[in-house]
Amino acid sequence: MWESAVRALVNDPMNKVLPVAVNERSGEEEFSVTVLVSGNSERLCGIENVDEERACEALDVCVYVGSYAPRVFGVRGNGARVAVVGHGRDVANAKYSDWVRIRMPLEKLRPPSVTELLLSNDGDRILEGCVTNFFVVCRKDNAEAKGNCLHDHYSTCAFEVQTAPIRDGVLPGIIRQIVIEVCLSKGISFREVAPSWSQHDIWEEAFITNSLRFLEHVETIKVPCSWESLNSKTWEETSWEEKRFEEGPGMITAVIQNEIMKKAILEGFPLRDVV
Repeated sequence: MWESAVRALVNDPMNKVLPVAVNERSGEEEFSVTVLVSGNSERLCGIENVDEERACEALDVCVYVGSYAPRVFGVRGNGARVAVVGHGRDVANAKYSDWVRIRMPLEKLRPPSVTELLLSNDGDRILEGCVTNFFVVCRKDNAEAKGNCLHDHYSTCAFEVQTAPIRDGVLPGIIRQIVIEVCLSKGISFREVAPSWSQHDIWEEAFITNSLRFLEHVETIKVPCSWESLNSKTWEETSWEEKRFEEGPGMITAVIQNEIMKKAILEGFPLRDVV
C-alpha cells in the first residue's frame, strides 16, 4: 500500500514540473532530479482501516529539478579530490533525508578544493563517501601475482580492486554493483574489504561512484594525521597526510569506466558529456 501511495505522490509533481524544466532548458542540458518524501504518522492517529488515500494524507513530497553538467572523464584536473573526515553512517544501507542534516558538521573539516568527504570509523579503513562509494586499485605483491603478472606490470592481473563490504556499513549503490560485475567479467581481481590507509603505498589508482557521477577518478586523498582529535577541530587546525595519484585516471579505472559506459548506453542512459 505504501509503495503505491508514494509512487502516485511522486509521479504527480514530476509530471507537472518536468515539462516546465524541459521547456526552459537550453540545448540538450541534462537534469538532476531530487525527490524528498517525508511523513507524519500523527496525522493518522485515531483513524482505523487506513487505506491508500488516508496514507497519502500523512506524506509530503518535494521535487527539485536542477541543471546537471557532468565532468568530462579522463581529463587531468577533472578528478575528485577527497578527504577522510568522519565516522560511518548508522543507517548506511538506504538513502534517507536525515543524512543531509547529520553530515553537516563534517563540512567544517572540508579542506579547500575537496569535492567529496570520505567516512571511516578508525581513521584507517575507509568505508565510503558521503554521497559515493569509494574504490582503490592496489598493486599485488609478488606472492599474490602469478605467472606473467610478475613480469608484466601493465597486466590487469597484477592489480586488485578493493571497496568496503556492505556489512561494514556502506550504501549498496547501483554503480558499485556494476563495478563488481565488470571486474568479474574482465578478469580483474576484486575483493570486498575496506581500503586501509596504512597500505596506501600500494594504491595505484582510486575512484568514486554514484548514479549521478557514474565513475570519477580520484586525483588526491587527504587523511588527518591525528584521528582522535578530529571531532573538535576545523580543517585549518588539522594536519593532513596526502596521497596524489600522479597519472590521473589509471589503466584499471579506464577499463571499468569504459565498460560502465557501454552498459549505460545499452540501457539508454545519456552519456554524451561523460565521454
